[in-house]
Amino acid sequence: MIRRLGVIIPAHNEEDDILGCLESLQRSHSYAVERGINCRFRVVVVADACTDATASIVEDFAARHRNVFVLATSFQSVGRARDFGWRHFMRTEESTTGEDSDSAWVWVAFTDADSRVPEHWITTHLELAARGVDCLVGTVAPRPETATADLVATWHANHELLENHPYIFGANMGLRASALEAIGGVPPLECGEDEAIVDAVLREGGRIRRTDDCRVLTSARLSGRVRGGFSSYLRQLT
Repeated sequence: MIRRLGVIIPAHNEEDDILGCLESLQRSHSYAVERGINCRFRVVVVADACTDATASIVEDFAARHRNVFVLATSFQSVGRARDFGWRHFMRTEESTTGEDSDSAWVWVAFTDADSRVPEHWITTHLELAARGVDCLVGTVAPRPETATADLVATWHANHELLENHPYIFGANMGLRASALEAIGGVPPLECGEDEAIVDAVLREGGRIRRTDDCRVLTSARLSGRVRGGFSSYLRQLT
């Protein structure tokens, strides 16, 4: 059984979207608790090279939710931000509890600041972890309120979102901490760190589960924060 869960969110100038992401995570945690899932839960937002109000918005939210924390960095790299966030989570868990964390029983989940996780997101991650999965690779789709109907239709026409799908999205991924340790952490890439994670876990013999059971909705903005990221792909579709 997973005893500790950390959700890591890299955020670069996300003042318009970060609050909705955090609220969706709190709803997902409440849903898990209602279903008897009892593990220590923390959210770490890595405000990376932000020049807007992202960090202060998270700080205000954290004042009302003691399981939320914000870290300010200047990496300008989503891979380095994710890596810094999960390592900070592991260190603080050990110092807070006064004992070493058995990383085999710690789950690290990743999403993005412009995403909204479904109510059962945490539950699905932890249930698959309990079945021995080392890395969950979930699906995403555009948030309907941020896209035209044509763009949403084009997305779904080009993506068959099923179990054992072929896609990899950093906005919906989770790993056993021991698997992250085995691959040396998140690769320090500005883009494509999610694909590099999956490749590294496979090389180490980790068990991958590709699922559509906990689909995440993410912004369909065409001007993104990372060159070559989700928004770049959406521009190609349009």
